[in-house]
Amino acid sequence: MLTRIDHIGIACFDLDRTVEFYRATYGFEVFHSEVNEEQGVREAMLKINDTSDGGASYLQLLEPTREDSTVAKWLAKNGEGVHHIAFGTADVDAEAADIKGKGVRVLYEEPRRGSMGSRITFLHPKDCHGVLTELVTSAPVESSEH
Repeated sequence: MLTRIDHIGIACFDLDRTVEFYRATYGFEVFHSEVNEEQGVREAMLKINDTSDGGASYLQLLEPTREDSTVAKWLAKNGEGVHHIAFGTADVDAEAADIKGKGVRVLYEEPRRGSMGSRITFLHPKDCHGVLTELVTSAPVESSEH
């Protein structure tokens, strides 16, 4: 069962400049930042609000760290903007299996490590009306800007 919008992923060329825009314009602060070597991105999670299921909703700003990363290729084709939407679930494995059973392609055989220790997988955008969709099971996390 999907329980919330976990985050909206936004691809950007300059993470620091983009963070400053969201801070100055909307007052959003960085809740967590990290480099994900596997995915080739530097990211900042800006917490928007807590949710009734004990999770939270975020904006995830993504800057590629290498030209062969998925986000770098996406930026080269599309420019900056909304990259994906992520839905929270208590069990990413079960949710992915259920959705796969409905004919939607799941991009990872096994969920991978995502932001803040979460477990994630993606659904093929061609099966989701052009929207790259992520499924996320969050790990319990305390605020850490590093």
